[in-house]
Amino acid sequence: MSFTRKTLKILALIYFVLGIASLVTAGVGIATGGLGSTYGSYATLAAVVLIAKGLVDLAAGVAGIKGANKPSQVDGAFKLGIVAAVATLAQAVLTLPAFGGDAINYGAFVIVVYDLFFVQQAHAVKAENKDRL
Repeated sequence: MSFTRKTLKILALIYFVLGIASLVTAGVGIATGGLGSTYGSYATLAAVVLIAKGLVDLAAGVAGIKGANKPSQVDGAFKLGIVAAVATLAQAVLTLPAFGGDAINYGAFVIVVYDLFFVQQAHAVKAENKDRL
């Protein structure tokens, strides 16, 4: 297994864990009402955004693992990585009202860089697979 494929697999495993963490956080927040203390009246929006982002991250993780193991299937990871980057930007924008509309969600922008690195690695695996054929 090449270094590029190993890197993609590690990034995909992190995505998988992040997806599960987002879903658990949303579930616990909904069950306990804990999202209300952070997001106030936007708690429902935050829960929906967390669930959607968690599902996208989980799917990207699964697709990345599949793509790392079988490079001919890496196209799904590439596309889901782009969707994850867009979803992270949407999450940053949708949670702005919860923070008063004037705070910048720096964590989301760090995650977008991670998303784009994942996309770049998936593209590199795709190119490496074309070279092999």
